[in-house]
Amino acid sequence: MKGEELAQEILLEVRGLKMYFPVTRGLLRRKVADVKAVDGVSFKLRAGETLGLVGESGCGKTTIGRCILRLYNPTEGQIIFQGEDIVKLPEDRLREVRRKISLIFQDPYSSLDPRQKAADIVGEP
Repeated sequence: MKGEELAQEILLEVRGLKMYFPVTRGLLRRKVADVKAVDGVSFKLRAGETLGLVGESGCGKTTIGRCILRLYNPTEGQIIFQGEDIVKLPEDRLREVRRKISLIFQDPYSSLDPRQKAADIVGEP
């Protein structure tokens, strides 16, 4: 593959990802509502790119990662990795795919310079 073609190759595409967790009440644990942890997220990641998810605590960053690894089965949406929908993969094939995907969690207190504004840090090359 040429460099230009490689840069255009989409390795991961997330389409309309939703992850709802049921809220139950009472002795019979009836479902009364859903917590919408992720609600309609879509993005593409090309070869050579890195994606950083930034947001408040509880906004769904980790849930998106867990859905991509299919540690959670999404409520709705597609997660296409190298042309295969992860949501539909059998367990044995899923293990192979998980070996190729990495999630890195970063401690903001040890990784960010407290003397700089967030906009300046994000803007650095």
